[in-house]
Amino acid sequence: MKEIKVSTNKRTTGNFLIGILRDQEGFNVLGFLFMVAVVVILALLVIPNINLFLGTEKKINAANLEAFNVRAAAIAYYENNNSKYPLDSEVLWNEPAGPTDYIGRPRAYYTFDVGNGRILDATTDDPEHVSTNAWTGIRWDYTSGSWVKQ
Repeated sequence: MKEIKVSTNKRTTGNFLIGILRDQEGFNVLGFLFMVAVVVILALLVIPNINLFLGTEKKINAANLEAFNVRAAAIAYYENNNSKYPLDSEVLWNEPAGPTDYIGRPRAYYTFDVGNGRILDATTDDPEHVSTNAWTGIRWDYTSGSWVKQ
């Protein structure tokens, strides 16, 4: 008959954890799940802020503010020029800027609907009409009437 040895050493919680961790050579399931949870939490924190980090949202907000100002200048032009809207943003700005100009040099080239003054198109691709520091990575969306991500 075989003898069975029973250990008389009592295992406390501390001894139990040390015993488990002593012979470990890699990840166990709990360690793996913990690492996955950390990665997921970091991803949830980082992904929504990527646009802020890259500056795209700030650029869109600044471009939409410029479009608002260009539209306001077009309305002022309408009031001062026999109820006629300008054809494009070049009419609102001359080089060099003079006292009759409505706006400073915009970073995009805007074209207007001469009937109602709505901005039909805004482009940053026309080197003849656009400043050297034009908006990049965004485009004009006619349906929403604002700048959006490309």
